[in-house]
Amino acid sequence: MKKRCIVYGNCQTEPIRRYLMASSTFNRIYTMIYVPSIHRCNHRTGLEQQYLDALYDCDLFIYQKISPSYNYYLSSDYMLDRLPNKCTKMSFTNSYFSGYYPQHTNKKLYPYADKNIIKLLNEGFNKEDIISILSDDNFYSFDEVKTNLDNTIQELKRRDRELDITLDDYIKQNYKDIQLFYTVNHPSYHIIKYLAMKILHELEISKTEISHIKINDVHFKNHIHPIYPSVIKHLKLNFIKPEDGPFVLNHIPLTFYDYLAKQIDFLKLIQK
Repeated sequence: MKKRCIVYGNCQTEPIRRYLMASSTFNRIYTMIYVPSIHRCNHRTGLEQQYLDALYDCDLFIYQKISPSYNYYLSSDYMLDRLPNKCTKMSFTNSYFSGYYPQHTNKKLYPYADKNIIKLLNEGFNKEDIISILSDDNFYSFDEVKTNLDNTIQELKRRDRELDITLDDYIKQNYKDIQLFYTVNHPSYHIIKYLAMKILHELEISKTEISHIKINDVHFKNHIHPIYPSVIKHLKLNFIKPEDGPFVLNHIPLTFYDYLAKQIDFLKLIQK
């Protein structure tokens, strides 16, 4: 009889499942039990009972740490308390990287708001001036870009300290040559496959079973945040040139200029 596996966490769990299920050995040993990602759950009541019931007979629980401050009834602690003693638990990282995107702000105006556009609008600059300023390949200094990169890598290491499956130095080794993230919290398939391969290795399953596979990461490509020319220059990114695109906003491919123009128009609208 096959063992029962649950992968639990945010939207990154969905492609992780697909990679694991692409392994013939994993599929021979485990049945993948679907549990929705936390963003698909009711944030007031938590998981539906049918999914909570699945926890009681779980053999392998692969999960991201979800804080009780997010929602106690969706927290990983709440889920872990409902697992049987027989269950093997394996934690993996919440992939997050702001190295490409120093313009990102956590202000809740709308997802992925640009703090520089907000600042320049508040200072009275018009659209053309803002785009010209942000398109300058010296807008950010080398020190600003390097400090942002170092800070996000150190934060990732801090988060990963107590986890079983981490990104280790993978980002540091590859961020120049491969686009590892489309936004600060939407990794490309390179990150997802790397984590899935490490999970298989931990389960003593050969990671080469999925090393040749690329599962379409269209799920994360509906929003590809623009990388500033100054960031491309100072980080010496090899996978993109300042004139390259497209970047993507709500499934629409855009040039760097058009992306900023749409953000400016939207921010002007919601700040009225």
